[in-house]
Formats: sequence, C-alpha cells, structure tokens
Amino acid sequence: MDIACAFPTALDSPDNIALAESLGYTRAWVYDTPQQSPDVWMTLALAAQRTDRIGLGPGVLVPSLRHPMVNAAATATLAALAPGRVAVAFGTGFTGRRAMGYPAISWSFMDAYITAYRGLLRGETVEWEGRRMRMLHPDGHAPARPVEVPILVGALGPKGNEIARKHGDGLYVTLQLPEFMSEYSWVPYLAWGTVLDEGEAVDSDHARLAGGPGWALAYHG
Repeated sequence: MDIACAFPTALDSPDNIALAESLGYTRAWVYDTPQQSPDVWMTLALAAQRTDRIGLGPGVLVPSLRHPMVNAAATATLAALAPGRVAVAFGTGFTGRRAMGYPAISWSFMDAYITAYRGLLRGETVEWEGRRMRMLHPDGHAPARPVEVPILVGALGPKGNEIARKHGDGLYVTLQLPEFMSEYSWVPYLAWGTVLDEGEAVDSDHARLAGGPGWALAYHG
C-alpha cells in the first residue's frame, strides 16, 4: 500500500506538496473546485517545479468545467514539467458542480468526454460538440503525441463502474468502498482524518476539526 495525500487547493499547496515529497508520500492529488480554490492546473505546475519524485494529478477533475482540449493541453503541459509522474482522476462533480448550483454530470457525458480527451492526448482527430479537432502543438510547445498518462475514474455505483472499466487505469473512491473495487489493481481511497497524540480522545477538538468535515460530507452526501 502506498500513502498519498490530497489538497483542497490553496496558495500554499505547492509548498505543502514539496513537504509531502520530503516526508515520503508517493503522490499528491489536488481538488478541482474553482468556486473556492486556486486553479488546479496552475497549482500542479508550481508543485512540479518544486518537486522531483512525487506523483501529481487532479483528483478529481470535473469534465464540464473545461473543454476537453483545455484539459488535454493542460495535461500535456504538466506531463512535460513532471515526466512519468502525472495521473488524472475524473469525477462527476459532487463539490465542483453542486456548490455552483448544478447537479453531477451524467455518465454518458463522462464517457464521451474521456473518449475525446484521451484521443486528443494520443494525437487523434476527435469529435466534440459536432466539431472535429486535434492537438496542433508544434515542437517545443508540448510533448510529442501520444501523451500517455494513467486515467482514473471516481465511481461508486454500477454506471460509474462501467465507465471506469472502459476508460480507467484505476478507480478513485471516497466516502464508501464499493464492492467492485476489488476488480481494480489501483484504487486510491480518499479519507479524512488526523494523527492523534498519545492518549488523545477521538472526539477531541483537534480530531473534530480535522475529521469532522469529511464525516459531515459522508453523512449528508
């Protein structure tokens, strides 16, 4: 088992990711919640410049917030800054959309989006919203296609599992552990909590502040 970390993106997240690398964390995931946090891709690019080994990626990226070409170009840029260290996790937008008044995206939208996104990274001509397009970056503007990065899909139910098996190199889960997670070899599990001091009660103020938001999310989600 590898120990990774996740950040609800803040201006000091790049420095905290560098600290996480020095402490031995294997990967850092960064939330995609633009209504309350700095841009996920800018944060990851700054983290790439401050680190050498730790894996980097959005966890989870909300497809509807950006055109597939925008996310593909950003992914290619990060892959150039941190070669061999990038993975991308997609989700339907529980926080990234709900806080702006929108429901989660449909799994059919996710299916079409990842198809276009991955095709662009491979250098293919894809269709999106009735238009055909491909990445046209010349030498020196992005790494040569194909740009291969692992893709994970956040899923808890059967529809999500179908899309994850179709497109994903792994399953990204939080809040609960679905039975089908055993079908995947790579399953990052996002959990909230903290380290208790010796003799510290599990309901201490410190523990409540660290773990409370996650429990509230699980209860009301």
